[in-house]
Amino acid sequence: MTNKEAFWATVVEHKKTPFVPDYSCIAHVGGQKEWWENGPAGGGLDDFGVAWEGTVSAGGAGVPLPNPIVLTDVTAWEDQVKFPDVDKIPWQELAEKWLAGIDRKEKFVAYCAYNAQYERVTHLMGFIEGLCAFTEEPEATAALLHAITDYKLAALERIAKYFKPDFYIPFDDVATQLSLFISPDTYRELVKPEHKRVNDACLALGIHPIIHCCGKCEALIEDFIDEGFVAWASAQPMNDIAAITKQYGDKIAVIGGYDSNGRPGTLEATDEEVEKEVFRCVNEYGKDGAFVFSGLRMGGSGVSREQLVAPINAAYAKYRASLN
Repeated sequence: MTNKEAFWATVVEHKKTPFVPDYSCIAHVGGQKEWWENGPAGGGLDDFGVAWEGTVSAGGAGVPLPNPIVLTDVTAWEDQVKFPDVDKIPWQELAEKWLAGIDRKEKFVAYCAYNAQYERVTHLMGFIEGLCAFTEEPEATAALLHAITDYKLAALERIAKYFKPDFYIPFDDVATQLSLFISPDTYRELVKPEHKRVNDACLALGIHPIIHCCGKCEALIEDFIDEGFVAWASAQPMNDIAAITKQYGDKIAVIGGYDSNGRPGTLEATDEEVEKEVFRCVNEYGKDGAFVFSGLRMGGSGVSREQLVAPINAAYAKYRASLN
């Protein structure tokens, strides 16, 4: 069984495989390159009017700036929010460019859609006011979230047509390392229906949705399942990943596990420390199946992503070799 086959069996079919697959069989498109969502390279305004600061860190993404505030009153969103015109985005040209060099016999294609519904509200309003809107004006916030989903669905139609991705990954980080930003009930009332709308469209198009959500979001696992996500990505060890794979492994896969927030995620970590963390992940989280290993270290200017992940990849290769 190849790594690609094991990934598919784990994530889509929810079957246990002879080894823990890793995430290397995925080729990402979209994501940070979507200037209409994240601003131009180096920083600037996205097509919503939100200002972004670029970043040079390896594997990093742009950061939304606090000013200017696009949406000052969530009840006035219909007057203040301008959505990207999906018909002006050169989808065919981008597909030809971004898919160039990807061997689909060797790789799955995953379209990354940054700034999903919850995140976009906080980008439009600023983080604090955006959070307040979920509690203080739930009806207006629900209407805005619905409109964001309408835009996402229009984009998805074109993504499906031109990219034909195997997976669609919305990024909606609704949690910190300690807890959710909003209560589970608020998430279920306002965000969950919109995630499900997109997932229903994905599945109808033959695309498998994977939720990207960092932080301690284990309280939402059953919701992710209800929404139709086949996997949860970038899972971090502040969650009880072993318990999740044991209880829900026949319904959803977990991707991640590596302690990117601790010392193993730093440049100072030795190769031995990295190897220890990789083996901890595959042994602790992979024993019940439903787990795909993925790891990343945080770097700075002048450090390539390849340099950051090289010792992680070497340790994973050592794990695979140990099974022979």
